[in-house]
Amino acid sequence: MSYDIFLVSAVEDRDTAKLVARRLRALKFKVWFDQKQVDETFDAKDARDAMNSQSMLVLWSAAAVKSDWVRAAASVAHSRAGALAEAALDKTIPYEPFRQHKRFSLDGMTSRKTPDGFVQLIEELGRRQGRTDLRDWMGFTAQQEDERLDWLAAHPEDPLALDAKKKREKDLGIKPAPAREAIGAAALAAASMRVSPPVPPPSAGPARPNGAAPLKSDGALTTATMAEEALGMGTMAAVGTAIFAMLILAWAFRSQPAAGPAGISSPAIANSRLAIEACPAGTVPRSMLRVLEPGPIIDDTQPQIIDDTSEQPG
Repeated sequence: MSYDIFLVSAVEDRDTAKLVARRLRALKFKVWFDQKQVDETFDAKDARDAMNSQSMLVLWSAAAVKSDWVRAAASVAHSRAGALAEAALDKTIPYEPFRQHKRFSLDGMTSRKTPDGFVQLIEELGRRQGRTDLRDWMGFTAQQEDERLDWLAAHPEDPLALDAKKKREKDLGIKPAPAREAIGAAALAAASMRVSPPVPPPSAGPARPNGAAPLKSDGALTTATMAEEALGMGTMAAVGTAIFAMLILAWAFRSQPAAGPAGISSPAIANSRLAIEACPAGTVPRSMLRVLEPGPIIDDTQPQIIDDTSEQPG
C-alpha cells in the first residue's frame, strides 16, 4: 500500500506524533504511523513502507537525535530527492546532513493550539501532491458552512472534496461506483468462465434422442455436449449391430438341414439330429438279434427239479 506521508518520531514523542497524525488524516492525507512501536531497528518492512510513501516527515527532538530508528529512517528519505520533510518539536538541532534542511517549528503544539509552523508544513506537504489553498480550509470554523461548501466546489479534485461527495452519496443511498481494481478483477473472472464458441449441430430438431443434453438458448451445442452425444449414439449403434448379427446367425442355423452320415435322412431339429440306425424295410437291426434268439422253453407252473448229481464225488 502506498502512503502520502511516512511519519517518524522517537518513542518519547509519541503523544505529539499522534496529534500530528490525527491532524494530517483530518485533511485526508494517507499517513503511515506506528503508534505502538517499541523496536529501535529499522527493518526491511519499514524500509519498504518508507519507499512506498511520497514524503517522509521526521519530528526532531532531543530524544529523536538519539534514536537509531529515527536516524535510519531519515537517512532513507535523505537518499530520495524531495522526499524528506522535517519538523522541530523543540530547539534541538539534528546532526549532519539533516541540520541544513528547513525545519517547521511545532513547538508548543497542542490539541487546542496550532502553531503557524504546522500550517506552513501542511502547505508544503500539499504542494508536493498538487493541493492548494489548504491554509484557507484550515482557517474555517465549524460555523462557516457556506465558506466550506464554496471551497469544496472550487477544488473538486481535492481529497477533501472527494470525501465530502462520498458522504453525500452515502446519505442519499447512492452506491459508489466500483473501483478500477474491482472492475478489472470482475472482467478477468468473467473471461475465465467464458466457454468456447458454440458449434451449431448439422440438423436442429425439436428433440434430442436418447436423453441427450438439451439445446442451449442459442440453439447450438457446445463441443463437449456434442462429444458426449456422439459417444452415446456410437455405443447404442454397436449394441444394436451385435443383437442383429446374433438374430441372423440363429435364423441361419435353424433353417439349414444338418448333414448326417450316409443312410440318415432325418431333418435337423434345433441344431441337432436324431441318432437312428437305418436298415432296409422288413428287417431287424443287428443289435436286436440277440434279444430275439430262441432258448429253452421253461414251464414255470410246475415245481422245478434241481439236478445236483454234478456235485457228487466221482
